[in-house]
Amino acid sequence: MKLSKFKQKKINIVLVLLIIIYFLYIFRDQFFISSSCLHLYESNSFEKCALSTETCNISLLLNSYLLYRTCILKSSSSHANYVVFDAVNGLGNRILGLISSLTYALVTNRVLLINWKPGDNHDANFEDLFLSLSSLNESSFVHQYSLARLMSLVKNRWMNEIHWQINSNSRIPRDWAFYFDEMMLCDDKIVDSRSWFQRFGFYLINLLTNHVQWIRTDQYFVPILTRNERLRQSFQNLFHNGQIFNELVRRVLQPIPKVNLIIQEFEKKYNFPTRNITIGVHMRSWSSHIVDHIEPFQKCIENVIENLTKFNNEVKIHLYIISNTRQRRQNLINQISNIYQNTSIEILNPFDMSHTTNMVEKMQYTLAELLILSKMKYLITTSKSTFGMIAQGLARKGAWIVKQGANNEIQSVDSNLCQWESTSEPEYHMMDSSLFKNSCLQNEGPMPSIGERRNQ
Repeated sequence: MKLSKFKQKKINIVLVLLIIIYFLYIFRDQFFISSSCLHLYESNSFEKCALSTETCNISLLLNSYLLYRTCILKSSSSHANYVVFDAVNGLGNRILGLISSLTYALVTNRVLLINWKPGDNHDANFEDLFLSLSSLNESSFVHQYSLARLMSLVKNRWMNEIHWQINSNSRIPRDWAFYFDEMMLCDDKIVDSRSWFQRFGFYLINLLTNHVQWIRTDQYFVPILTRNERLRQSFQNLFHNGQIFNELVRRVLQPIPKVNLIIQEFEKKYNFPTRNITIGVHMRSWSSHIVDHIEPFQKCIENVIENLTKFNNEVKIHLYIISNTRQRRQNLINQISNIYQNTSIEILNPFDMSHTTNMVEKMQYTLAELLILSKMKYLITTSKSTFGMIAQGLARKGAWIVKQGANNEIQSVDSNLCQWESTSEPEYHMMDSSLFKNSCLQNEGPMPSIGERRNQ
């Protein structure tokens, strides 16, 4: 009897050991591989760095994060927490969405993956324009999470619809499909007011996709993060001047050598002295019906030149004008040339891309145009234009904004033709972000985000 009990006890011990070994094998990445990288970017690194009394800034934080990211990707860990940026729309929108997703990854300690492919008003891969964030082939990491992408986007859309049902006056566009959780949206009412069916549905989706979040957006949603009460102090400490976009984009989005060579050739061609004044103009058109409607930009340029030459009309001025509509740009150049005949104003010609049919090369020239625009001493940009916002953010300076409504352009261009904005941080370009109410806070009323644009 005692012998049989002893045998049964041994069998039980062996079974327990087998179960332990099985779970260790299943979660080996999480216990061993992932943990070997945690010392590089530990849990709550964003807040710890911000609140640290020792030397800590965004550059040090980014270096640590990129080392952690590379370590996780090298280990091919399937148990780490990821956030995948699903790029959509044109170049400007993709840059804004990527920097926002990177900010979210820093805040939530997730490994950023980039799903940036040609299509949807864009004809280049990420590597065709920018240096890779690591030496690894990262495209393979994105492909393995295709099911998680589908589930995550279903959840995002569902969460978005619930938000709209609760907040009928919300100014968030209905087509926004990034991850609406309490961390980003600061809206605990979404969680409280879900039905049992919705709760169960989200539970199942979270069970399958919690470690991989897909953010499919073309918007700059950083102000949502900065409104979060728990994170706000960290943002203030790390970004003393509110320049979140500038700090991140210069560190992460490094142009490939070919793009830099295009810029260098342009600077060599127009080797103007530092005493000369350069004015960069970006004229965005959302409609082909306004090719001849250049008056708002013409008057804004005249106004800026008048102010700059008020005390010295002998100064040399260079105008750099780019536009997504070639004919409209040429019409503006012709008009400005007629007005300033026999003066010290020179118009700098951007690149002639008619010689190539290579769409990737055209995108590289487009990126070079954007970066050159940001190097101009003074800026005139189009309201709600992503290129204008990025140029301002890169330059860390204000700009004169030509007010043009994307939905009803011609009727709205006559009001506030040329308005100065001092803050360079990109804003929500589809709404007034200051109207957001921060439901994460106990006190009532809107809370302006760090670096939010303010009109003067």
